[in-house]
Amino acid sequence: MAALSLGAAAPALAAEPVFPLGGPSALVLQPSPDTGASKERTLRYELAYVGPGNSFPGEFTVTVDLAKAAGVASVRLDPAKPRPNCTTSATAIVCKQQGLSVGTGGNGNSFDLLVSAAKDAKNGASGEIAVTGRVAGAGVTPVTTKLTVGGPDLHLGELKPKAEVTAGEQQDLPLAFANRGTLPARSVALELDTSAGLEPAETYDNCRRQDHGGMGATTVCLVEGEFLPGESYQLAPDSPLHLKTTDRAYQDRLRYGVVPDPAPVKDATEGKPAATGKKLKLVKASAAVPVTDSNLDARDARRAEDTDLNPRDNERAFEFTAKGARADFEAVTAAPSGKVGDTVVAELGFRNKGPAVISLRSGESVARTDIVMPAGVQVTDVPRNCRAANADGSDRAEQLGAPRYFCDGGIFADVPGTYTGRFSMKIEKAVADAKGSVTVGEPVAGGTKPLAFDPVAGNAKAVFAVEVKGGTSPSPSGSASASPSPSASASPSASVSPSTSTSASAAGATGGNLASTGSSVGPIALGALGAVAVGGALYVGVRRRSGGHA
Repeated sequence: MAALSLGAAAPALAAEPVFPLGGPSALVLQPSPDTGASKERTLRYELAYVGPGNSFPGEFTVTVDLAKAAGVASVRLDPAKPRPNCTTSATAIVCKQQGLSVGTGGNGNSFDLLVSAAKDAKNGASGEIAVTGRVAGAGVTPVTTKLTVGGPDLHLGELKPKAEVTAGEQQDLPLAFANRGTLPARSVALELDTSAGLEPAETYDNCRRQDHGGMGATTVCLVEGEFLPGESYQLAPDSPLHLKTTDRAYQDRLRYGVVPDPAPVKDATEGKPAATGKKLKLVKASAAVPVTDSNLDARDARRAEDTDLNPRDNERAFEFTAKGARADFEAVTAAPSGKVGDTVVAELGFRNKGPAVISLRSGESVARTDIVMPAGVQVTDVPRNCRAANADGSDRAEQLGAPRYFCDGGIFADVPGTYTGRFSMKIEKAVADAKGSVTVGEPVAGGTKPLAFDPVAGNAKAVFAVEVKGGTSPSPSGSASASPSPSASASPSASVSPSTSTSASAAGATGGNLASTGSSVGPIALGALGAVAVGGALYVGVRRRSGGHA
């Protein structure tokens, strides 16, 4: 049990907060070998702050009850992540800390344990670790972790689709896996993470899809059954999966995985059921699935970390390139106006008119905007993703008041998506025929060159002017100028918050991305598709309708 006690000096709260204790609901352990030490696994519990303000004072005491783990598992504090004020006995681990706050980094609110199977514990033996709590003036949500000696060890078979694809093309996805563990899995979740230009061609009633804005989607299919050790399994002939390439494809990625006995997630958002009358099914494979290493970094393969004996081989990824992919990047300008002495704002950048969603696996910017300021204005504030240049494109140390700026467009450009940065300019004088320009293109030394994927060259550059009331200033002439959206803040993604420049960045700051205005997702990396929380949300959506195991 976990107990939290508040010091007497703590102020009374008008409403009693409840602090959740987070931790896995299950953990499988490698059986103890005949010789040598048992393999340890990490188990983390974490107190989350929920309540008014940013902190809750007082001394917290967390007690981990080990009574029901006796004879099944050995549990100790992780010496690599030490915590002060902890005591250990045969039946409990007790740790104290002073206060709880929002966003505590490192191990401030977490308790890391190392757990291994007891020496004489038999395969299939189970116990539990219980963490509960109490606190003066607040409550604590308890958590219990079921420990099992032995478990499934699913190895995912490698897919070998074509790497070069065209829009409208479909490829077979013969998903298969082997159980090389010591116990059966009672259910499995097959997961497909697809970037913007890819999608599964079929839909099934036991599959749920969750969109990630313009970045792609995660599809999770829950299949009930008994998947035995020593056996291999594949998709049934009457429930195939195919991967379709859409006209949004450019450089895309498929990440696929299998999770044994996925745990439901509380308060998760469900995907809408397909209601096709068909279910995705698995059958024993006619041949054993070869066991090979995953091509993902072990730090990224975490979906099955609690229910699989070796979660590092449960996931794989494959990259695609779409032949002939095209995306029309159009320059976006503005037409601010004011009197001499006024400071005006203009949002300048580009929009992706598609059809392809551009995301570069190199991590480099999808484009650069080259912004030339009209004469007669003095730039007083620039987006943090922009850097100043001299008129000839050479580097300039002073960021404000420059005649020219190069702005990083970020690593992702959705369709339709507008990516602008907000510039503040003081009107110093009226200059006849003073014109600025915005050009979007591929970054090169001193400026830009046309984008190889852009079939429409004419709208990649547009001129703009600042109207000086009571002075002389021409109307802009040129191609494809457009008024920006009123805000330069990026609209949120379905999975993570994008890292973009704000609409009024600190003067002279560098780095970041152009903000997206009117896009369904900000310019964020594909790695967001691998979020564990997304998969968990879909697992529970499937499980609530399947009547499956907890």
